[in-house]
Amino acid sequence: MTFSEEDLVYLSKYFNKQLISEGPIREKQDNDFVNYIREKALEKMDGGPKLIDKNLFYIGSADFMVTEKNGEREFFILELNGGSSRGYLSLSNKQTEMLFDAYREAIDNSKGINGQKTVLIATLPNDGLLQEKILMIEYLKNHYEGKGLKVAVYNTNSFEFSGDFDIIIIFSDYSVLLKHLTYKDYYIHFKGKNIDVVIGDGVARRFPVVEEDVINNWKNLKTLIVNFIYHITDDKSSSYLAMHFGRDMLKKYRIRHLKFGKAFNQVEMEKYLKKIITEFNKNYIIKPCGGSGGAGIQPITSETTVNDINEILKKSRKEFHKKFDIKRTCYPYTIQEMADFSLINYKNSKRTFDIRVYVVQNKGRLIPVGGVARIARLPYHGTLEKEEFVVNITGYKGPEVDRGLGFSKEALEQLNMTEEDLIDIFCASCEVFNICVDNFKRISSFNKWDTLLNSED
Repeated sequence: MTFSEEDLVYLSKYFNKQLISEGPIREKQDNDFVNYIREKALEKMDGGPKLIDKNLFYIGSADFMVTEKNGEREFFILELNGGSSRGYLSLSNKQTEMLFDAYREAIDNSKGINGQKTVLIATLPNDGLLQEKILMIEYLKNHYEGKGLKVAVYNTNSFEFSGDFDIIIIFSDYSVLLKHLTYKDYYIHFKGKNIDVVIGDGVARRFPVVEEDVINNWKNLKTLIVNFIYHITDDKSSSYLAMHFGRDMLKKYRIRHLKFGKAFNQVEMEKYLKKIITEFNKNYIIKPCGGSGGAGIQPITSETTVNDINEILKKSRKEFHKKFDIKRTCYPYTIQEMADFSLINYKNSKRTFDIRVYVVQNKGRLIPVGGVARIARLPYHGTLEKEEFVVNITGYKGPEVDRGLGFSKEALEQLNMTEEDLIDIFCASCEVFNICVDNFKRISSFNKWDTLLNSED
């Protein structure tokens, strides 16, 4: 018996869950069109960037916005997402399989012990897209069983030691998972069992000692974390630093650089915001570390005064901690110049939008898979209310999948974009992750953050 996303969404109601179906976006995908764009992008990149070490990156996504400068179209990279990227089922079935195959490749490349490999897959509590992980597990299980291997799937409570299986998959959410984890001899352990692969980089983030080893001695780790570069994709300022280091490469694909900075505590945050408000003429936004779904993002505009700073920070922290554990810190904050975004017509109004592209490793090379366009919740009036520029479909004030567009010729027309625009975005999405890998140590050791927001030049 096989089951689909629709089956899981329907059945979830019987278990007092509310899963969000991504089918309405998936139905808008033109798989043949995306194949064409991918082929053209790979031609332009001579087959795709080759990773210097394939274990540093397996899967992620990059978010872009479109702008016009002197009549020329350019793009901003808003943020990067790592091994815990979501939205997979908004792609076509073939594209989703490419994403799942990236996780499979990580499992295949892991070391294992005596022929047995243990995989830990972590998810958020009350995850509205839980079906993505369930279908991925089924895909992996069917793949390995098709090769004659014995596969076991456990949750936190049902797990037990066993030597009878070739592949053991443990599926758990963070709220019950963390108390069962330890770290010893460069292995993450679950209930004393060595973990060979971690899918859900938040597991490593919650272990300071693991994070220290990832940054300083990642090759010593025996647990393969998807991805080891999570501290770069988690921290938006580190993502922007990667783009800063690789700006010459990214210019080939019309990527425009944004001014940015990083505040490690409230004192630094207040200092930078006072400088922006009193000396700079552009709008900025602040983003907490490791946030998602727009949680904690707040604008700093020409209307903002120094007296507003404490209230803005309070509002940001409140949003962040409402989505995440109250014990989780929102620092360091990223302070970023706001993009001059292009607008499109949507429901008889002008809206902002972004483009998300998923990237995978395939045998050491980076490949663009496909993606979605996401349109803002409210019309753009220039007041910079969050709903005017935060485009998240599932993470901000509930699911609104009707605002998501699959990639097709019709979608490009609606977005006022050309095929060459999308080809360049596909290329840039691969190159930026390669830049993160190439500059892994340089980014991790960077300590001159105070030089980045000294002026607006």
